[in-house]
Amino acid sequence: WVPDAERGIAPTRMDHCLLYGPDIEKVQEIFEKVLGFFLVEHVVMEDGKTDLAIWLSCSTKAHDIAFVRHPEPGKLHHISFKLDSWEKVLRAADIMSMNRISIDIGPTRHGITRGTTIYAFDPSGNRFETFCGGYDTYPDYKAVKWTWDEVGAGIFYHDRKLNERFLS
Repeated sequence: WVPDAERGIAPTRMDHCLLYGPDIEKVQEIFEKVLGFFLVEHVVMEDGKTDLAIWLSCSTKAHDIAFVRHPEPGKLHHISFKLDSWEKVLRAADIMSMNRISIDIGPTRHGITRGTTIYAFDPSGNRFETFCGGYDTYPDYKAVKWTWDEVGAGIFYHDRKLNERFLS
């Protein structure tokens, strides 16, 4: 007999998702003006002004939703599930490996949001993340700005670079 809380990876909740789209300025405007979200972090493109990606929150979490500029609209990058500790993230990696789950990247840490993470794929090809940590934020905090030169460290802090598969 195994207690339900110890069955599988056992996330405590769905934490956030990341979506793609071509017009993240209008998305940000709707999420802020209509839904009451606020900008927590963003990455600017090489021009130093245009956002490549934005992380928004409607709570005290480092983010509830994120958007990345992409020419094709309506694409889901990943859904994330919250775990309670780095040790649980490492345990998740063990469980994924034992069950031959296709791990995309991790275990590692994000610079953006400061969370620890693993990305993997379900059998249908959907990317999911197990995520732990982050920090508390509030609407009156100044949004953290990452530059184009910092994007690798922002996404994968330890490697300091993006892998091509993660961008698809």
